[in-house]
Amino acid sequence: MKKKLTRRAVLRGAGGTVLALPFLEAMLGSGRTVAQSAEVPKRVVFMFSSCGISPATFWPTGGETDFVLGRSLEPLAAMRDKLIVLDGLSYETAKADRVGQNGHDKGTAHCLTATAVVEGPEGVGRFGHLWDGSAGGVSIDQHMGSFFEGVTPYRSLEFGVKAEGIGQALPSRISYRAPFEPVIPMNDAGMAFDRIFAPLVGSSDEVQRRHARRSLVLDYVDEDLARLHGQLGAADRRRLDAHIGSIADVRDQLATLAGSVCEAPARETSNDYEPLGRIQMDLLVQALKCDLTRVATVQWSNGQSGVRLPGFQDGHHAVSHKGPDERPAWDTSRTYAELAIEYDRFYARQMMYLLEALDAVDEGDGQTLLDHTAVVWINEQQRGIGNNHGWDRMPFVIGGGLGGSFRTGRYVTADGGHANLFVSLMQGLGMPDTTFGQPEHCTGEVAGLT
Repeated sequence: MKKKLTRRAVLRGAGGTVLALPFLEAMLGSGRTVAQSAEVPKRVVFMFSSCGISPATFWPTGGETDFVLGRSLEPLAAMRDKLIVLDGLSYETAKADRVGQNGHDKGTAHCLTATAVVEGPEGVGRFGHLWDGSAGGVSIDQHMGSFFEGVTPYRSLEFGVKAEGIGQALPSRISYRAPFEPVIPMNDAGMAFDRIFAPLVGSSDEVQRRHARRSLVLDYVDEDLARLHGQLGAADRRRLDAHIGSIADVRDQLATLAGSVCEAPARETSNDYEPLGRIQMDLLVQALKCDLTRVATVQWSNGQSGVRLPGFQDGHHAVSHKGPDERPAWDTSRTYAELAIEYDRFYARQMMYLLEALDAVDEGDGQTLLDHTAVVWINEQQRGIGNNHGWDRMPFVIGGGLGGSFRTGRYVTADGGHANLFVSLMQGLGMPDTTFGQPEHCTGEVAGLT
C-alpha cells in the first residue's frame, strides 16, 4: 500500500530545498555579473492590500496635474510628483466570473490574473468560498518574470507580511504560475534573507563550501524525487519532470559558479506587522538594486484581512463590513467610516516607505531606482466600508515612471478592465504582449499613461 503524500510534503521535501538556493552569477550568462548591464533596467513591483478603500477620501480632487491628495493618500503627499493616481479601471473579469461566488475569493484571485477562477475538488463551502479553488491562469508578475528568466538570477521575488494561508485557498494567494500552482510568498524575513542574501555573507571559501553542501543536498533530492515519481498520476508526473529539469539546471549553475559582487543587507526579522513589512521591503529594494530580479510582489496580509491596527478591537475585514455611520462600542468617538480611513492611511504610509527607499538609490544616470521602477498598489475590492465592496472603480496608485514609460505627477482617469494596465506595464518593460488575461476584457494599453 502506497503512503499518502500531501502537497505540503512535496513542497517541503523537494520544492522547498530548491527554492532555498541562493542566486548564482552563473545564471546571468557568460561574462555578466550582477553589477553589469548594458543599460539601467526597468522593474515592476506590486503591493497588495485588501478590503477596499474609502472612496470619499481616497480619490484626489482637482485636475490631472493640479490634483490634491485626499486624507486617505495624504501620507504620500511628499512623493506626489512621482505618483500616478489611476481612476476608473474595473475588474471586468471578476464581474463576469460566474464560477466564483465569494467576493473576496474573486477579488484576490483576479487582482493579478484577470482570469476567471476554477473550482477545486471540494467545491463550494461556507460564505460561497471555493475552499480549494484556484485562479484560472498565470498572474502578471509571474508572466513578467518568465520574460526575464535567464536575465536575472530570480525570475521574481514574492514577499509576504503575515500573508499565511487562512483556510480558503483563493483569498490567500495573489501570485500564480498556472491554475492550482500558487506562488507562496516568503513570510519570514529571516528566511527571505537566507534565501536571497545569506550565501553572500562570509569569505569566498565559506561561500564555496555552502555551494558544495547544496550540491550534496541536490543529490539527496534526486533520490527522493525518483521514489516520489512512481506514486503520482500522469499530470503530477509531468509537473515533477519539469521540476527535476529545474534541479538539473541548478546543478549546472553550481558547477560553473562565479563570485558575486552584490552586497548583502543586515539580517533582521520581526513578528510585528509593520516592522516585518518594512524589513521585507528593505530586502526587496536591495534585491532590485543588485539586479537579482526585476519583478516582485509584497502581499500585506490576505484577502479579507483580519489585521488590526494598534488600538483597534475590530480587524480590517470587520470594519469594511460595518455601516459608515455606525460607531464601535470600544470607541464611540469615531465612526466606522473614520476607522476605515485609518487603514487606507496605514497602507499609504507603507507605500511611502517603499517609494522613499527606492528613491534613495542613485542609479548613476541622474535618476533613482524609483524613476526606473513602477510600484503598483493593488486591492481586491473597491469599497472598504459599508458591506458593499464591488469592482467598478478599483483603486490603483502607481509610484515611479518605469524608466520614462509613464508620466508621473498626475491624476489619470481611464476606463476598461484592469488587464489594460498590465498591458501598459508590459509594454513599458519592452515585452511584446498586447493582451493579458481574458482577451474579451482587455482592449490594450491604458490611454494617457505614457
